[in-house]
Amino acid sequence: MKLRTSVLTIHRSIGVVLGLVLLVIGLTGSTLVFYRELDQLLNPQLMQVVAQGKRLSPEVVLNTVRTTFPDMKLNTIILPRTSEGVYKVGLSSNSDELIDVFVNPYSGVILGSQQWGHTLMSFIYTIHNSLLVKEVGDQFVGVCGLLLLVLVVSGLAVWPGWRKPSLGFWIRWKAPVPLLTYDLHKVAGFLSAVFLLLIASTGAAMVFSSQFESVTYWLTHTPKLTPPVSTAVVDQVPLRLEEILLTADAALPEGQTTLVVLPHQPNDVFEVSKKLPQDTDVYGRSQVYIDQYSGKVLQVDNALKAPLASRISNALLSLHNGGYGGLGLRCLYVLVGLVPSALSITSFFMWCNRNRAKYY
Repeated sequence: MKLRTSVLTIHRSIGVVLGLVLLVIGLTGSTLVFYRELDQLLNPQLMQVVAQGKRLSPEVVLNTVRTTFPDMKLNTIILPRTSEGVYKVGLSSNSDELIDVFVNPYSGVILGSQQWGHTLMSFIYTIHNSLLVKEVGDQFVGVCGLLLLVLVVSGLAVWPGWRKPSLGFWIRWKAPVPLLTYDLHKVAGFLSAVFLLLIASTGAAMVFSSQFESVTYWLTHTPKLTPPVSTAVVDQVPLRLEEILLTADAALPEGQTTLVVLPHQPNDVFEVSKKLPQDTDVYGRSQVYIDQYSGKVLQVDNALKAPLASRISNALLSLHNGGYGGLGLRCLYVLVGLVPSALSITSFFMWCNRNRAKYY
C-alpha cells in the first residue's frame, strides 16, 4: 500500500503539473495526423491542378523558381505524386526565412507560396513541436514526452483492474460527478495506454534523436556510416537535375522519386528520396546520394534492406502519427491524441476535489 500510495502521488503530481501542456500537445497532435490533407483542403488553389498532358521537367521548374526568387537559395524540390499534384520547391533566405513555392507541373505557372510559420498548419505544427518557444521549446516538449511515459506507467500500476478486472472497466454513469470523472479517467487511460506509450516514446526519441540513435546503434551493434560528400572540382558546375534523377532511377529503379535535396556547398551531394511500394512514409525512407559534379552514386540506402538501427529510426515518425496502418489507424490516432486532453481535464477535477481518498 505504501508503494501504491507513492506511485499514485507521482502520477497525480505529474498529471496536475503537466495537464495543460499535455492538453495542448495532444490537441495539436490529433490535428497533425491529417496535416497534408488539411493543408490541401485549406489551400486547394496551391496544391491541386487539372491534369493537362505531359509534365514539365523538374529542371525547368527549378529554373522558373530561381528566376522568380533570385535572392533565395533553392533547398528542395518535391515531385508530384498524382496527376493532379504540383511541384513544391523549398527556399530559404539569408535570414533563414523558409518559403515553399508551388508550381503547376503542366504550365510552369507559379501558383503561389507559403512562408513557414505564417500558415495555420505550420502554426499548429510549431505549437506541437516547441510550444512556440524558440531555442529550448522542442527540448521541453521532449521532456514532456518522457514524463508522459512515467505518467502512463504509473497510471497502469495503480489501475484498480489488476485487483479485480470488473473494477477497472466499471463506469458508474449515474454516480455523482466526482465518481464518474474518476471512472472515465481510469477506463480511458487504460484503453489508450499502449498507444500513448508508443506516441510518447517516439515523440521523445525524435526530439532527442542524436542520443536515441547513439543508443540504438550501440544496442544493435550497427556501425555508423560516414556521410557521403562530393569531390569538389575547381570551376566545375553541378550536373543538371535531369541527369541526377536518371542516375538515381538506375541505382534504385523500384522506387518512385519523391523529393530531392539540392547541394549548396562544394562538398554537398544530391540526396534523392525514393518511395518503395512497401514504404509507409509519404516521401519514402530510401535515399540515393550522388556526387554533384561527377554523377557518381556514393551511397544507396534501401529502407527495406537497411540495418536494424536505421530501420528503427526510420519508423519513428510513422509510429508517432499512425502512418503505418492506413486511414483507419490514423483516425484512431486522432482519438488517442484527444485522450491526454480528456485525462488532463478529469485529473484536474479529481485534484480539485478534496475527498480524493474515496476514489482510490
